[in-house]
Parts: sequence; structure tokens; C-alpha cells
Amino acid sequence: MTGYHDYLILLTPPDSIINNVKKLKEQSFLMIGEYASHYSKAHITVQPWPRKRPVWVEPLLPKLERDLQTLPPLAMDINGFDFFDQQESQTIYAKLTSTPATKLWFKLLRRFFNTPPFEPHITITRSIPHDNFKQLWPHFKTLQWNERFSIDKLTILRRETIGYDKTFKKFKEIPFNKKLDFFEFTAAKLKQPALSLNKKDDKQFSLF
Repeated sequence: MTGYHDYLILLTPPDSIINNVKKLKEQSFLMIGEYASHYSKAHITVQPWPRKRPVWVEPLLPKLERDLQTLPPLAMDINGFDFFDQQESQTIYAKLTSTPATKLWFKLLRRFFNTPPFEPHITITRSIPHDNFKQLWPHFKTLQWNERFSIDKLTILRRETIGYDKTFKKFKEIPFNKKLDFFEFTAAKLKQPALSLNKKDDKQFSLF
């Protein structure tokens, strides 16, 4: 394994979220035809690591495993949809509610990767032309989706930088510390009562 590989660091939501996103992607395909992210699995991107040798990456993993044990599993809420306007194209995504607790959690995660701040989101249709966006957005704009979910591990995908198969495949999963409670942990860090960070009812609402 001496060649270069591309790595992708991400958070994978549970199956209920993955399946709903898959259905939304299929609905979008029926409305606008093929698009770039049609077959991508639902995820939250943390950071890409392009063009790295395995001998550089693999020695870093034991420390990363120890570092991630300082974080609890992430709890987040999906709250409808939004889009990024890239002028010549738009990206529609499932919007994740940002709170002091989630901002803190991602800030602590980012320090392990030296990643600048970003807006966590789950992409539905990536970089679609404006005409296609005008077809889709009226549908997503009125669509309701409110659901709480938890992510208990970080996922690393890998593919050969130069090679026939450009598909990312699962390389490693690293768990967060399940002994830590997300709301108690973040409340202690923020010095706020845990209940003030957990006002939302845990009841889930399905799209389908």
C-alpha cells in the first residue's frame, strides 16, 4: 500500500435518516433526472483528506481513537430544508438545528482535524443547475421534516487517488464515548442546566 489515497472524514446518521434521504433523492430524480449526488449515502462531511499515503494516515489513528473518547455521541435535530446558493448552481440539504450545545460539540471535534468552522448539513441534491433547482425547491420549501437522531461514531472512507474505481469505501469507524451523555456533557462545558439544552421533545416525525 504505497500509493496515494483520498480519505473522507464524515458522520453517518442512523438508518432512519439514511432511508428518508434516499427516498428524497429518488423523488428528486423523478422530477429533474440524473444529478451528481443521486446515489451518495446520507452523511455529514467533517473534512476531506485528499492525496495521502496510508503510511502517513494509519499511525495517526490510535491517537484519534483516544481523542474521540473525550466526546459523547452527537444528538441533533433535522428541521426542514434549506439550500446553498452557488450562483450558477444550488445545493438543497436537510437543515440541522444549531444550538450552543451542537456548536460546542463540533468545535471540540474540529480541533482534532484543524478544520475551520462549517455548517453541518445533510445534502440532498448537490450543485444542481438553476432550472432544476426552480423545479425542486417549491417542493422542499413546504416539506416538513422534524426528527432527532444520534451519531455514535466517526467514519473514515477511502479510495485510491489514481485508479479505475473512484468510489469511496469504508476504511474505519471510530466510536465516541457512549458513557458520556451529550446534554450533560455540553451543559457542563457551557455551564448551563442540561434541561435548557434539551427542550425539544424526543418524539420523531416521519416524512413517509
